[in-house]
Amino acid sequence: MTNFSAKRMLGGTGTLLGPSLNTQFNSVVELIEISLPTFAESALQKNISNENGLNSHLTLFISKVARQKDLPFIAQHQSMEDLTRGDSPAPDIGIHLYVDDDAEPPPKITVFEGKRLTSTLGKERRQEYVIGHEKDGKHIPCGGIERFKCAIHGGDFTHAGMIGYIQEETQENWRKSINTWISDLCNQPFEPAWSEEEHLTYQMSDGKVTKSSSLVHRTGSELNLTHLWVNLVLFR
Repeated sequence: MTNFSAKRMLGGTGTLLGPSLNTQFNSVVELIEISLPTFAESALQKNISNENGLNSHLTLFISKVARQKDLPFIAQHQSMEDLTRGDSPAPDIGIHLYVDDDAEPPPKITVFEGKRLTSTLGKERRQEYVIGHEKDGKHIPCGGIERFKCAIHGGDFTHAGMIGYIQEETQENWRKSINTWISDLCNQPFEPAWSEEEHLTYQMSDGKVTKSSSLVHRTGSELNLTHLWVNLVLFR
């Protein structure tokens, strides 16, 4: 893991120094990968299975491990996109960079959205990792990838992530299902349009934690999305 020094993160004029944003993001991904197994054991011991509880619990573990590893990252649950709006969208986990500057708050460097991978959510929420659902004749944009695609979350970033909590079946089955849902969306009139290029690409798995990637096409830009899934079934 990259060795960051918080003292060289911020220059005298408030300019971020040190590793590039991409390097910082890769280190955040490594940090979350390290945090997930211990988080999973704790969450199951405490009988936490709901989405908000899992996201909140993971946020604490990310901050805890960052401190143990002497990494200048701060994790925030329900990280608002616009602090001036009380109704602002809020990604599940925001990652901030700690800097030694009393005049500046820790800058946010990326965000993650967490979703349960289970069939128990109900028919209308079955595809919520990807896309939202219809209610009273109106589409509710509550899908995880969808919120990044529509820049509801992470609009200022080129790299962000999704956390998947596998509560049944396998990572292979879920990736296949998600890619099928994305293929189906390619034939529907969404704006911005979905593309086959947005399929999840498998990268690695140790059985408990799986890593994939995808490229999200937004209006006028693209987002590199990293998917980290923890298989809670194996921790039971």
